[in-house]
Amino acid sequence: MDQLLVFRLGGENYGLEVAHIQEVVESPPLYYIPRAPAILLGAMNFHGSILPVLDLTASLGFGEGEHDHRIIVLTPDNAQLALAVSALAGIVPFADEALLPAREDQVPMACIRSVLPDRGEMINLLDLDRLLGSLENF
Repeated sequence: MDQLLVFRLGGENYGLEVAHIQEVVESPPLYYIPRAPAILLGAMNFHGSILPVLDLTASLGFGEGEHDHRIIVLTPDNAQLALAVSALAGIVPFADEALLPAREDQVPMACIRSVLPDRGEMINLLDLDRLLGSLENF
C-alpha cells in the first residue's frame, strides 16, 4: 500500500506520493531570485544545495494566498525543486485500485493524474511529470 502526503491548494485537496518526497522542511528562510517568474517564491538552502521554491498554488491557477510554513522538497531523481502549498494536512494510505480517473477538463491545467475518495472528500493526485513539464517554459 502506498502513501500520499495530502495538502491544500486554494480550496482543493491534493496529494503527492510520499515516494516523490525527500523531506518536509520546517520554516526555511527563502532568498530572493532576481528576474525569477512570479511563481517562484525564492530559493532555499537545503543541506548545502540551493533549491528554487515553487508556489504550487499560484502555478496551478489558484491565485495567491497564504502558504504553510513547511516546504515540500522533491527527491533529486524527480527535480531539484521545493514546493510551497497552502496547508499540509497529513499522510493518507491508498491502494491503486481505489483511484478514480480525473475529469478530462481537470487534467491539463490542474495537473491531476487521478482522484482518491477519502472520508467523504476527494484528493486530487498531483501529476508530477505534467507539472515539471509545464515548468520547462520558464
